[in-house]
Amino acid sequence: MLSTSRSRWWEHARRLAWALACAVVSVVSVVAAALAEAQAASPSAGIQTISGEVIGRERVRQVKLDAARIDDDAIVIDGRLDERAWLAVPTLPTMIQTEPRFGAAPTHATEVRVAYGDKGIYVAFQCDDDPEHVRGAFARKDQYVPSDAVLVEIDPNNDDTTGFRFVVNPSAAQADAQLFRDDYAEWLWDGVWRSAAKKNERGWAAEIFVPWSTLRFDSQESYTFGINTERWINNIGERSRLSPTPQGLPGVMSYALDYRGVTGVEPGLNVELRPFTSLRIAAQRPEGSLDLSPTLLPNGGYDVKYGLRGNLTLDLAVNPDFGQAEVDPAVLNLGPFEVYFPERRTFFLESKEIFETRFSLFYSRRVGRAPRPSSADLTTRGEGDDQETAELVGLDPLTRIFGALRLTGQVAPGWSIGVLSATTGATSGVERFANGSERRVTVDPLTQYSVLRLRREFDSQTSVGLISTMVNRGSGDADAFTGGVDYRIRFRERWRHAAQVIGTHDGEDAGMGASADLRRGGRNLEVATSMDMLTPRANFNDLGYMRFANYITGRASAYVFNAQPFGKVRTLRGGPDGELSASFEGLMQVKRLNQVFELTTEKFWYTRLLVGGHWPQLDLYETRGGIPYEVPRHWYIVGSTSTPTNQRVTATVRGAYGEQAGKPGPDMGIEFKLRPVDRLEVTASLDINLVFGRPRWTTRSADDEPVFGRGDLFSYTGVLRATLGILPTLTLQTFNQLLYSTAHHTHFYILTDPQTLVPIDPTPYFGFVDQALTSLISNSILRWEYIPGSFLFVAYTHRTTLSEGGMEVRFDPRRGFTNLAATGARNEDIIFVKLVHLFSL
Repeated sequence: MLSTSRSRWWEHARRLAWALACAVVSVVSVVAAALAEAQAASPSAGIQTISGEVIGRERVRQVKLDAARIDDDAIVIDGRLDERAWLAVPTLPTMIQTEPRFGAAPTHATEVRVAYGDKGIYVAFQCDDDPEHVRGAFARKDQYVPSDAVLVEIDPNNDDTTGFRFVVNPSAAQADAQLFRDDYAEWLWDGVWRSAAKKNERGWAAEIFVPWSTLRFDSQESYTFGINTERWINNIGERSRLSPTPQGLPGVMSYALDYRGVTGVEPGLNVELRPFTSLRIAAQRPEGSLDLSPTLLPNGGYDVKYGLRGNLTLDLAVNPDFGQAEVDPAVLNLGPFEVYFPERRTFFLESKEIFETRFSLFYSRRVGRAPRPSSADLTTRGEGDDQETAELVGLDPLTRIFGALRLTGQVAPGWSIGVLSATTGATSGVERFANGSERRVTVDPLTQYSVLRLRREFDSQTSVGLISTMVNRGSGDADAFTGGVDYRIRFRERWRHAAQVIGTHDGEDAGMGASADLRRGGRNLEVATSMDMLTPRANFNDLGYMRFANYITGRASAYVFNAQPFGKVRTLRGGPDGELSASFEGLMQVKRLNQVFELTTEKFWYTRLLVGGHWPQLDLYETRGGIPYEVPRHWYIVGSTSTPTNQRVTATVRGAYGEQAGKPGPDMGIEFKLRPVDRLEVTASLDINLVFGRPRWTTRSADDEPVFGRGDLFSYTGVLRATLGILPTLTLQTFNQLLYSTAHHTHFYILTDPQTLVPIDPTPYFGFVDQALTSLISNSILRWEYIPGSFLFVAYTHRTTLSEGGMEVRFDPRRGFTNLAATGARNEDIIFVKLVHLFSL
């Protein structure tokens, strides 16, 4: 007895010592950083850098760029810079280093020239360096690869808020982004522009041409654009910008320099017509598939974009093909919440920033999602013992979207609007009775989805907005509505505050929510606090995404970091963050505290360590509508280490270990990236997740009581990705994932109150509540941009899945492979071809 007491005392003492140590480190770091911040110069004044240059608002005020006009026929976009016309264009001021030593002079010189003609704007970069050190990797457009690169940012309306970013590397691989809210980049935007790059005796050179129609601005006699440029040197990890944002301050476009005196040009009509044709070939369907569509399924439609004025654009899609070439990874979902998958369809990715708010009121994957068997309105006939419910034997393979409309951009200076509306057709299935009779039944009704967003921007970091969403179902089912108001504001340079209040009505219940945060950035210290709440009956899942309601949550964090490298350390960052959350009934759902450390060395080795845990807290959703369950105290440590990412071979090792009431849960993973040549990148990873004997909900008893079992949850996931850059505009990518996951349960209990699990006879449940999933996904995509803005896609997808349940399942790593050839495995092969051609006026 005495030994047990000493053991418990020692365990409490150890935890207390660990908590105190973390607290002391956090407090000392924050105080030190605060003192350093107090001694720093005010960012509102011009900041003198190491190199003697002035940055910040003072640089924007002092440095003006005079526009240079050239004849469009005098420039050939070939990356050579040997035209005489370039010699008459003055070079831009010297760039300023931002990484690793902020404010220092660049290690290698960069000459940048910007000119304009009747057709568009031209940018030339001459990047000095040892040609042997210049790295240029082929990649799909917008895909990140370790490579040298240059970019230009253009603010065509000179509003310090919106703009465009164009990136090119020495192999002429491109990336582009649309810029919003001063520092928000939407990389999934695809503009029409041209570029070329080549190595030369001085290093390498690049040319960029952007047509006026791509930039979207209003017609005027004289224009002033915002211009900023950047260079990244991969070999030494150095970044330099023409006009850098001061450390710790928000903003990108608001620090662009004025490029003034552009005259005699017109933005153009800016009309784009993109017809498409596609073919889906179901080469193999799984046995018992509900998909009864033809093996060959052709489709066709078109998309029209019309630039109304400035960046205000109307997009009309008629019979759009919203099929995605990429596939979602397989997941064995053992929790009570829906799995979130990112959007991959181009129509919903463009200009999506305007619809994004603190609460996800618009989750575009709700529109046109595949019909679900659980939504089928199956018929029940007969009475008593003769009662029979039909079986679903067929289901439409996809939801047809008849048409979609989107209007986004600025309707007046400082006023932005976003309107999106889409109509989806009704879907149906085929039900069959025991006597063989069949008939069609409704699965999803004709549905209209609408989103309206209005935002008033007072400056680049201050705005007020309204948002409203509506789902209208043609079958007489309940409609759903949401509405909200939000704002964000920056004050005293480094402080930012944002908030949103919403209301919801899902046809039955109404609710509301509120969210707010306050944060301060600095050269050495960043602090933030936030508060969020959703009332118990709030629900915006009809068109938005939410995991649950009924919470009031507070969060706080403080991170310290170095402003300049020291010794062998490039960056060092760390600090605590905590979270408390309670239901409206006063039940504590979250009591969590973490401490994070991140280190990047001079040679680009990266290490991250997180230690933390939570005190006993109530899970209101584990029992799927039953009484709350108290999750025991849980502590964990998570770490990862990566080799330098700018090398041809990189590796990442990650691991985690945690204990919950003495039950361990280790995770481990490793990833390798190989780039043997500039045209090829191969990534291989393996992740293993283990949980031993932790209680979890399994089912409900005959008396409707929650039944828990001690679950052994084991899984491994292997992923192989490869990208082959045949040309800058022609790439072949493949994604392959093998997942094997099992959930085996022993020692069953009835949850009688949140803290009490009463043992029960395992016989009715042992084996019957176990689950397992084996999945192999292989997805290969050939993309060819045969002319700017026109694409050919050829995709092949193979799926093999085997779901097991209703019997005892134990983890056997070999079964992740042998199950692929099992009798019950479901195999599917799909070939998808799509051609999109751009007609631009």
